[in-house]
Amino acid sequence: MVFAYIDAGSGSLIIQAAIAGLVAIPIFFRAQVSRGVHALKRVVGRGSESSSRGD
Repeated sequence: MVFAYIDAGSGSLIIQAAIAGLVAIPIFFRAQVSRGVHALKRVVGRGSESSSRGD
């Protein structure tokens, strides 16, 4: 039979890591979405400039 024991230090480390992950995930994805939106705006912006010149 295996008895699992988590002392207070290990438990708080696990809780701290879980909270840090929950906070970091939205920040990471917000940065990635922002990067994608800026790239899309650059691509769309270039296309509209060339068509508005009338060359």
